[in-house]
Amino acid sequence: MTYDDLVSSIKTYMSSAEIDEVNKYYETALDIYDGMKRLTHEEYIIHSIRVAYTLSKLKMDYITIGCALIHEAVTLNKMTYEEIETRFGEESAVILNEVSKLSHLKRTLKNGDKDKYRRIVVGLSENPISLFIKLADRLDNLKTIEVHDKAHIMDVVDETEKVYIPIAHRLGIKSMKSELEDLCLKITDPKGYNEILKKINEDRDTLEGYLLKMKDEITELLNSHNIKFEITYRVKSVRGIYNKLKVGKKWNQIYDLLGLRILLNKKEECYLVVGLIHSKYRPIPKRFKDYIANPKNNMYQSLHTTVFGVEGNVFEIQIRTYEMNEIAEHGVASHWSYKEKTDGRRVSVLEEKLATFRTLIEVNDKEDNKDFFKNISANLSKDEIYIFTPKGDIIELPPLSTPIDFAYKIHSEVGNKVEGALVNGKMVPLDYSLQDGDIVELKTKEGKAPSKSWLKFVKTENAKSRIKSYFNKKERDKSISTGEAILLEEIKKRKLNEKELLSEENIKECLSILKVDSLEDLYIGITSLKYTPNIIISKLCKENTDKKEEILEKLLTTKNVSNKSDSGIIVAGKEHILTHLATCCSPILGDDIVGFISKGNGVIIHRSNCKNIDKSSERLIDVEWDNRYEDKFLTKLTIYLDSTNDHLIDIIATATKEDINIVSMNSKASDVYEFVCKVKNKEALNKFIISLRGLKFVNKIER
Repeated sequence: MTYDDLVSSIKTYMSSAEIDEVNKYYETALDIYDGMKRLTHEEYIIHSIRVAYTLSKLKMDYITIGCALIHEAVTLNKMTYEEIETRFGEESAVILNEVSKLSHLKRTLKNGDKDKYRRIVVGLSENPISLFIKLADRLDNLKTIEVHDKAHIMDVVDETEKVYIPIAHRLGIKSMKSELEDLCLKITDPKGYNEILKKINEDRDTLEGYLLKMKDEITELLNSHNIKFEITYRVKSVRGIYNKLKVGKKWNQIYDLLGLRILLNKKEECYLVVGLIHSKYRPIPKRFKDYIANPKNNMYQSLHTTVFGVEGNVFEIQIRTYEMNEIAEHGVASHWSYKEKTDGRRVSVLEEKLATFRTLIEVNDKEDNKDFFKNISANLSKDEIYIFTPKGDIIELPPLSTPIDFAYKIHSEVGNKVEGALVNGKMVPLDYSLQDGDIVELKTKEGKAPSKSWLKFVKTENAKSRIKSYFNKKERDKSISTGEAILLEEIKKRKLNEKELLSEENIKECLSILKVDSLEDLYIGITSLKYTPNIIISKLCKENTDKKEEILEKLLTTKNVSNKSDSGIIVAGKEHILTHLATCCSPILGDDIVGFISKGNGVIIHRSNCKNIDKSSERLIDVEWDNRYEDKFLTKLTIYLDSTNDHLIDIIATATKEDINIVSMNSKASDVYEFVCKVKNKEALNKFIISLRGLKFVNKIER
């Protein structure tokens, strides 16, 4: 292969001005590859010429051919991004930079994670030209790969079969896909490959005789109907036959072994021709496929039918237009022409006609390659970005991810200790939005801790959950410490022997009675007001609690508390009518109240201003408090603090002073708490609220 061969090829579709541009790339290639030889002992530039020649058969434009000629310039450190941009423009610099990234990718096919690897390859190819060049480069390398050791050869073949062949299929480049498949088969199973090739060669004359005779008959049929057409034929590829034999088919069961292709000018003629063929030759049931009305995801369009033809042989016939054939052979490359936008930028017609390349990672073709990019979440179906560690490893993240997301993707301990980040050698803030291809170096420090403010800008669920987990653990530790302090304070207040009371035996028995797993959980129960210190001490002292304490304990361990009373409320002037206090507004003695007649649950008592009451309802009934009722009532208070410091003990102390029982507590935020209190009446509650407002750290109280 010489450069003259390449020029002869591109002359068939390029202008003289475009060929002049290609010559400039070639002159650069001569310079950067000067004196270099490959392991095959041939000059380095010959490989680049062959890569460019392969792409010329796809009629790729002059920039693609030029970049193919110098496609290893960045990889071999022969040119920098800036030098390429200065000499050939930004587009060429981007393409060659992406080719270099693809070349430096570590093969990560361990554990069969081929889907992720393919997403990375596609994701690194923002400009699809880099993928075309990489495919052509791989094709040529496979032809000369025998100079490498066996392990390297098998790695390359494995990567080609699992990554690059499926991508070639998705791009619709059938010619390149078929050649890659045959080359891989020749390496992985040379015996099987050669046996099929030998069988084809032995039968070639006979098979071609059948094909020629079938071609003549179809030609006569179509000519008689004055249809303009072109017809070609072929024997199925070695890999295609191999795959059929592998699944148990016999040689005579390969229905598409003999194939003919009919090319027409119009889509309508395709349907006419298939009708004529079916009228002359008996079609095989269920072997007709209409990919014109239902194109494949890689844009492939054609009619397929399989018929019994001359001498009883089976023939697969493909019928399509010339335009469909161009797409079938070259896929998206067949649309790789450009036009100028009004602002002077080049834009690919591919983007206008198909807009499909970037959705490559969204494809889930149900007929072919069923596992191709399957199980991609909605988050991943968006364009992923691929971030490099300083050592060249790749971390896959969603768009707009930050250095914090990157850190937690590596390891939770790395994320917890991050104090700074360098992106492409420059210091950036931790909320910086990473870009595809960035190289990130993290700065960590022992003793450094996450910040809750990170939750406002991190993008990945992994980072969010790790940060929350850190603070949950911190809150747990804090709750344990607070609960322990409350219990010890009560023990001290009652002048009990702490060491004897908290003996291992006493603690074990107490945990068993309360059905708590550990002493830490017991302390948390005290902090959350699930247990009172008095109840814990009584269990530790093995005292018999009175009935009131037992009822209180049960009440404290019940999450959804509701008062039930058949006294204390006078309904329409009558006592002893079944009533329930509504949990939505928790009325207490002294509140203005109204009754709602329910079905089967008596009268539900609400505060008059409760939002859940329909004041026009016919079920409303007059009710009033029975002032003789002496039990206490449940109500809720939400207390807003001006800091995140621990003020629970102060609030509990205030409640005790005002004879208010705090039944349960729920932390709605680090500085917002919801308390369920048991109070005698509204007067007592108001007095408690006034006392709370007198505390410096209380901002607001809501009932």
